[in-house]
Amino acid sequence: MLRTVARLSFVAVILGSGVVLTASPCAACSCAPQTPERLFRHADAAFIGAVIDQQAIDPTRTVQTFRVRSVFKGSLGPTVQVIDPIGSGGGDTCGILYGPGEVAVILHEQGAAWTTDACSRITIAQLTRVAPSPAPPSPEPSPAPTATITVAPSGESSSGLGWQAVVLGLLVGIAGIALVLSFGGRGDRRSAKAFPEAADAPEDAPRDPPGPSG
Repeated sequence: MLRTVARLSFVAVILGSGVVLTASPCAACSCAPQTPERLFRHADAAFIGAVIDQQAIDPTRTVQTFRVRSVFKGSLGPTVQVIDPIGSGGGDTCGILYGPGEVAVILHEQGAAWTTDACSRITIAQLTRVAPSPAPPSPEPSPAPTATITVAPSGESSSGLGWQAVVLGLLVGIAGIALVLSFGGRGDRRSAKAFPEAADAPEDAPRDPPGPSG
């Protein structure tokens, strides 16, 4: 039984590794129709600004830095970094990168950063129509902890372990536990074969009294 569990665990690790390394979107982005009012209501933040910098985080993610002109929702500083799941190696088909010029951006909190997507696109005219009067950006940096993003000189960086690494680590841990249990079961069987008398003798069996000395 333990040997079977160990084998199944190794198979799970192999299959899991394949899924983690090769998983990628295979269908175009599909967005449910949403009104500008609904987009604004479900946003964590919204602003009007322009892209002033863009750098790759890894092959499937890019961070765009915006200069914020007007804040319509949330608390944002003079600049804000927005992570989009698009890169030279692919990414989410719903990801979106903005070009030059001022745009309206709907933001969503995702983990320790801001993000947006193609389904959250809104025009400047729509945002100014459905939102209350804008406020100027705060003089302080935007509160979302995007400072954890580190872009390497080569253009690639990491902001921590992704879900792929976590899943792979769990699978490896399960396989390791199963392997230890398997070896433990083999050790018990070997001990039983080497000392059959000890294995068969009941614990409470009486012992022969010592014979008379000399």
